[in-house]
Amino acid sequence: MVNDKQEYQVIIIGGGPSGIATSLTLTARGISNCIIEANLEPIRKFGEAIPPNAKPLLKKLGIMHLIEHHKHAAYYGNKSCWGSDSLEQKEFIKDIYGHGYLLDRLYFEKQLRQHLKNNGGVILEGVKLKKLVRNTTGIEVAILNNRETSTLNANYIVDATGRKASVCHQLGITKQNLDTQFAISFKAKLLKPIEHQINVEATENGWWYVAPQQNNELTIMFFTLQELLPEKKLLASFIRKELEKSLHISKLTKVANLYFDTLKVIPSGTSRLDIPYGDDWIAVGDAAFSYDPISSYGITSALASGYYAGHALASKLSEEDDAMLTYRYILENAFQAYMEKLSNHYALENRWRDSTYWKNRIQVVDVQ
Repeated sequence: MVNDKQEYQVIIIGGGPSGIATSLTLTARGISNCIIEANLEPIRKFGEAIPPNAKPLLKKLGIMHLIEHHKHAAYYGNKSCWGSDSLEQKEFIKDIYGHGYLLDRLYFEKQLRQHLKNNGGVILEGVKLKKLVRNTTGIEVAILNNRETSTLNANYIVDATGRKASVCHQLGITKQNLDTQFAISFKAKLLKPIEHQINVEATENGWWYVAPQQNNELTIMFFTLQELLPEKKLLASFIRKELEKSLHISKLTKVANLYFDTLKVIPSGTSRLDIPYGDDWIAVGDAAFSYDPISSYGITSALASGYYAGHALASKLSEEDDAMLTYRYILENAFQAYMEKLSNHYALENRWRDSTYWKNRIQVVDVQ
């Protein structure tokens, strides 16, 4: 059985941070809701950093205590080689909110699900979205649990499915992709501890991101363009060569075992919906606006959009006419601020102005 209750005011597709933030907010506002999540158990996702300025949002959502768990580590700044050959350090020591956190991301995903359940939330795990049908009273959601098909009904549906924006796709709504940046990720195991900081380094064909994890593990990602990616069988060789070109990241990886058999290629460019809602739907997180990871918007943006979407839906269901417009205004303002920040940051790097990657960066930030 999926669930005895077949009708909700809001159905949320996707049980990641944005979906759970939406659900927590709706529940707090007294709005019946249900999350449909395809994965029976949480899976590890990329994005580990919670910056200091995210703390007020975490407190509003009632989840600050989750990241204070010992499995997550405090971190006090970033090291960056960007715009010059030197490695510069940015510390959070002067930040009014203190330090940030580096998450054990898989554990955080598990925490979020459990917190949702502990607070009366409904999440159907291992259940897939099959079909959406609009009708005069709302929207029908056909779901698949193993081989059993059930139908749920709701006034609104939330797309919290990440970059793929599955709900929007089913509704015939397309996102605007501003670039074709991809990330190549792999794991590493440190042979000796390093400072608990995020390291970033620009190179001719992209940029590197390295984040230390628990148990001396490293998350390593190289960001480049789709057109620069080799065929799959040459990917490990490509990464090794790009690693050799780095001035600082290569030194970090010399004290680690690198596992190239764990290579994954994932989209990581900027994309957006023209309007993040419709008559019976709303998009949150990466389904609405997908950010370049250099911006560090990531998890914070996902949680924030879920929080504001939850309030927008609750207000709309209370017949407040401008609720959705307010949500759109908040997201578009955030996106504009992001694009300005992105433009300023990429403008700092002038060492490879004629390279394919960096010329593309200039084109992306010009689309505003």
